[in-house]
Amino acid sequence: MLAAVIAAALIPGTSHAQQKLNLKDVVSMAQRNSPSYYRAQSRALNSLYAFRFFRSGQMPQLVLNFNNSSSPFGETVEVLQPDGKIEYIRRKTSNTSLGLGLRQNVPWTGGNFSVRSDLSRFDVFGDLSSQNYLATPFSINYNQPSIVYNPYRWERMIAPIAYDESKRQYVEDLEVVGLDGASYFFAALSAQVQVKIYQQNVDNTDTLYKISKGRFDLGKIAENELLQIELSLLNARNTLEQYTLQQEMAYQELKRFLNMPKDADIRLDLPDAVPQFDVPLDKAVAEASSNRQSVLEFRRRRLEANRDVAQAKAYSGYEFNLQAQLGQRNNDEKLRKAYSGGEVQQNLSVGVGIPIMDWGRAKYRVRQAKANRDLIEIDVQQEERKFEQEVFLQTQQFNIQKRVLSSAAKADTIARLRYEITKQRYLIGKISITDLNLAQQEKDQATQSFISALRNFWNNYYTVRRLTLYDFEKQEKIRYEFDEK
Repeated sequence: MLAAVIAAALIPGTSHAQQKLNLKDVVSMAQRNSPSYYRAQSRALNSLYAFRFFRSGQMPQLVLNFNNSSSPFGETVEVLQPDGKIEYIRRKTSNTSLGLGLRQNVPWTGGNFSVRSDLSRFDVFGDLSSQNYLATPFSINYNQPSIVYNPYRWERMIAPIAYDESKRQYVEDLEVVGLDGASYFFAALSAQVQVKIYQQNVDNTDTLYKISKGRFDLGKIAENELLQIELSLLNARNTLEQYTLQQEMAYQELKRFLNMPKDADIRLDLPDAVPQFDVPLDKAVAEASSNRQSVLEFRRRRLEANRDVAQAKAYSGYEFNLQAQLGQRNNDEKLRKAYSGGEVQQNLSVGVGIPIMDWGRAKYRVRQAKANRDLIEIDVQQEERKFEQEVFLQTQQFNIQKRVLSSAAKADTIARLRYEITKQRYLIGKISITDLNLAQQEKDQATQSFISALRNFWNNYYTVRRLTLYDFEKQEKIRYEFDEK
């Protein structure tokens, strides 16, 4: 209520052409139209598409392959003759292949399974022209690059956490936008209040100068006192010009942040109400630990460090791989005959590689990965402590700042009343101009302190929201949904 009275005294009347904005208007506009909002939206969409890419990789993939290689100008090839001799002849050829395969990654083993159908045609042109078909109606294949390291297992653990992390990051990004909006708002509001203060000072000093000039003509005050009032009037006018420029600059910064037209005519209103609630420390810590992106980030970084150690162990020089194939294949000069009959093809390949001498290369690679994991664990533990400490400090500041704001508002009211009383006493000649100037300075300082306290309160308000992703005023978690394109 007190803030509303002060706002009425500080904020001048506006015309219908002006757009009046309060703090909630600015925050709302910033969270749906500012460049910062669009950056947050783009980051969220990027993470969404990355997660969908991961999910699509878990589904069967149908792949069509086509390949053609030919030698239209001919090539020289070796041809083994019946008598064992080799002759070199020139010939033109074309080799075309077409294949259709259904492939599926196997997350439990780290391999991939596929079913394929392939057809190849080989043509020889010229005097000894011929053509031949090689058909594989079906083949079942399995490939296991490594039996030690399973990349799909780690991906299935990390990718969902990274996606949930991005969704929380989006909420946090929009809360940061709200915090930035409040900063721009109060920067412009502070400049606007300063202009109003010094405009009032110019008006008051000008009135006092005119009265004092009359009193000087009657011989009631000394020339020195009149000159001091005139000097105060000149200084007040110069200060007003400076703060008018600062106000315009602050307005332009705010309009740029809100993506508003440069020539938009705006006027800011003080927040008409201050939320009356305390933030319990245990509740703030619990909500931050439950809602913040950082909590998932810590878990993801630990998993990634363990994954890197597992990968280093798997590729430490020892190689184990497995390939298996089962199918039917036939070749003939006629396409139809190539698909009839044929032989069953079976293949099983097991590869093992054992390092004999690598000068400790594999050992050091594993040790490096473990050292990096230990370093990440130390960093994460420190960031967890910093995280809890930040929540604690900001919660305490918010609860304290509410009382500071109440005191600043009361001091502002008292300073205004004192100035009015002092001015009346000066007009009847009870006090000197020095006492009046001092009262005016105290009034201006009290108003500036009130605006600063109000700014700090709302800065702490939006900071607590950002750190906990919880609305303590409505007693609910903060949620934002982004538009999927």
